[in-house]
Amino acid sequence: MICAVAGLLLTTNAVAGLSQSNETPGPGPEDPPMPLDGTWVRLIEVMAAPDFFTGTYTWNSPLPVEFTITDWAVVTDIFEVYDFGNLKATTPSLPDWDALGLPDPLTSPPWTVYPDVALADGRFSSAVINFAAGAHSITIRDIHIPLRSQGGVPFTDGTVAFKAVVVPEPTTVCLLGLGGLALLRRRRS
Repeated sequence: MICAVAGLLLTTNAVAGLSQSNETPGPGPEDPPMPLDGTWVRLIEVMAAPDFFTGTYTWNSPLPVEFTITDWAVVTDIFEVYDFGNLKATTPSLPDWDALGLPDPLTSPPWTVYPDVALADGRFSSAVINFAAGAHSITIRDIHIPLRSQGGVPFTDGTVAFKAVVVPEPTTVCLLGLGGLALLRRRRS
């Protein structure tokens, strides 16, 4: 119980500090560091499936990282997520807007410009991927782009949104919490 209470008191500040101070491999113009604070990165790029989105998103974290990816805008692009060129996960194959019986691709819902709305809506292809502590280099491939019109050709662009957040390990939370309690006790003495 002490660990749980202390962990709740200190986890937010400790994790926020880690996500803001992580070192990343030297980024270039197409190699942006990945924010580890849950901020959405949204991309819209001209492409044809199966193409990769521009950029490699990197981080180096002493703690595990939870990576969330979703389609947004038109239902539904499908993705492959690679780490250092190795396939890590593929988001599920779900029906496009036309197979859902919608009159056009911009019918809302499900069409949305908000990744959180898309993630909560089960019609958009998405996944949550857990990465171990350490260095990671993420690239994303759009393997399916929905049609522009009923029976027509696919859109000429792909859309993806993704975010990452540091996940404290239970023992780390407990140790941080106990350390914080020790500091509180010293201040009161």
